[in-house]
Amino acid sequence: MTDAPHHATAEVAPVPLGKREQTKAANREEIRTAALEAFTDLGFGATTVRDIVRRTSLASGTFYNYYADKDAILSELIAEHVAEADRRMTVARAAATTPREAVERGAAAYFGLLMERGDLLAMFRRNAGTIRGYAAGDVLTHVVASFREDLDRLLADAGAEGLDTELLAAGVMGAGMDIAMRFAERGGDDPAVALAVLRALLVDGILGRAGA
Repeated sequence: MTDAPHHATAEVAPVPLGKREQTKAANREEIRTAALEAFTDLGFGATTVRDIVRRTSLASGTFYNYYADKDAILSELIAEHVAEADRRMTVARAAATTPREAVERGAAAYFGLLMERGDLLAMFRRNAGTIRGYAAGDVLTHVVASFREDLDRLLADAGAEGLDTELLAAGVMGAGMDIAMRFAERGGDDPAVALAVLRALLVDGILGRAGA
């Protein structure tokens, strides 16, 4: 009996955008870039839609074809940042064999992303208090749930079940976000400083006492 021939699945090339879609994508990106610059230069609270539009080549009414207000842009920027951070931290934690290593790897991945995105880091520095408010709600729910799954797996592997991983994941992410925002607020440029604090607080502290 012979095996049936294996047919490789052909990859489908992405359909190129039409001219209209390309224009819309370019306009949206121009608005986002202008908003990021305005939030950094003026501060989110002081920035108006007019300030954003002035930094683009677009007519003032065009803005509202893409965003309802400046809050919608900031929400989108933060949501995309958190999604990318979650992706990178999840990949980094996959190689961890203990909860302590998972925290260290995840934190290093996040601060690496921050240092890559100098434009976002500068905006965070100017608007740290505002960013905390936007990122503290539903946008972090999936990140916490993803981290909790990793903690459950690693604690079970180590035979160290018993910790409330929901609270632990929320606490680690909350503390990590506050340290990251304060790092940005102070104009930090060496993530090793923030990572050392996270290690002392969370890895040596909470998880060290738990023997995890």
